[in-house]
Amino acid sequence: MAANAEPTVAPDMFSGPVGPLLWRLALPIYASTLFWVAYTLTDIYWISRIDPGDPAIVGGVSLIIPVYMLAFALSNGLLIGVKSLVARAIGAGNVELLNRVASAGLALAAIASVIFIALGYGWSEEIALSLGAVGDLHEHAHTFLLYILPATALQFAFNVLSGIAQGEGQMKPVMHAMGLGIGLNLVLGPILILALDFGVAGAALATCIAQAVSLLYLARIFFGGTMQVPLHVNILRARPEAMAKILEVGLPQGLAEILVAFYLFAINRIVVGIDPTAMTAFGLCARVDQLLLLSIAAISSAILTAVAQNAARGNLTRVRELQRAAIRGGVALVLAQAALLVVFAPWIYGLLSETEAVISYAVSQTRIVNPAYLFAVPTLIYHAVFLAVGHPWPAITIQFLKMFVVTLPLVLLLNHFYDLGMYGLWFGIVAGEVSAAVIGRAWNAACHARLQRGELIVVGA
Repeated sequence: MAANAEPTVAPDMFSGPVGPLLWRLALPIYASTLFWVAYTLTDIYWISRIDPGDPAIVGGVSLIIPVYMLAFALSNGLLIGVKSLVARAIGAGNVELLNRVASAGLALAAIASVIFIALGYGWSEEIALSLGAVGDLHEHAHTFLLYILPATALQFAFNVLSGIAQGEGQMKPVMHAMGLGIGLNLVLGPILILALDFGVAGAALATCIAQAVSLLYLARIFFGGTMQVPLHVNILRARPEAMAKILEVGLPQGLAEILVAFYLFAINRIVVGIDPTAMTAFGLCARVDQLLLLSIAAISSAILTAVAQNAARGNLTRVRELQRAAIRGGVALVLAQAALLVVFAPWIYGLLSETEAVISYAVSQTRIVNPAYLFAVPTLIYHAVFLAVGHPWPAITIQFLKMFVVTLPLVLLLNHFYDLGMYGLWFGIVAGEVSAAVIGRAWNAACHARLQRGELIVVGA
């Protein structure tokens, strides 16, 4: 982008109906996440086919998932930081900052990748053992870790480019890149895992190759001149101030995702302590509920881009319109999906399991917990708004309160003193969702009022 060129925006970004704008931004992200769900399900299926009689293979690979999820959390924080900054810079017409974003983001990605790779290969044995890998589990876990580490490094660079594209409102290139990579992974998986007999190493190699192809495809889009932010791959050009602006939002978001991982670890330990059969049902519900939760995530992703650009432009009335439309649309969408899941839960989980206890747990959880996801809609919208205006800590605080101040203590209380079992867990989750929505609404209203009075500024642009 030329130094004196004004950033261009989509004609519907600052005026016109907000519904079509949110649909245009959210749909490609939703499709991308569906691709990812399809990949995770098919990948674990092919790994299970290596030796159906040896559960240590799937178990060993599953033990390494926290390592990959840690890289995903940190790289997603980087994505959100870049995305929010780019959107605010476009809204404010800050061409100088836009010209610095790519080199700053890629420099941060390079630093994170080097650290991750160095620690991963330097302490691979210790990492596998610390995750509980012993015996046959250790062999498969350690092998998978050694081969999957390059994919974690590639993920950081990909998420920087993805964040830039999403910040511009260019969601389709990201969808195409992810679709291409995941499609390639689906093809390579059975070939490398089974046909060439590479086993779990083949699964990791397929992921690495697919991740590299996705990154190259997205880079090609940038070099093609269709993006506003120039792709400066020379990280030596990175300016510390631009890197700091990315980290203002990206670091808290990465921390929040790490907290979610610890929260889920604690929840899983509680469920296993209640009934191992319930853990199977809890895992099945988590996979099925992804379809519902991913739609909320896609809407919140669209809100982040649209609100950041409009807030930086000073168009606060449209920010409120966007937020209201997103909440209304999200609630309607989740209500419809939750109703279908509640009605068809016995049939859905009957297909996924033949154990009556598992089906019973899953159906009960669906009927109690899924309606509470209606409250998750405004919570995630508020979260995206805080990130969009460059003030991430209210979002992170609300998430922390929901998980560690409301849900976990309430679950422990209901199980320790009242012995409610899984009902105690489900009621705790519902209480967490309701409390987060209430706190988020109050904090969001205060944020809007301060923005309107000029007491709070849209930072970083």
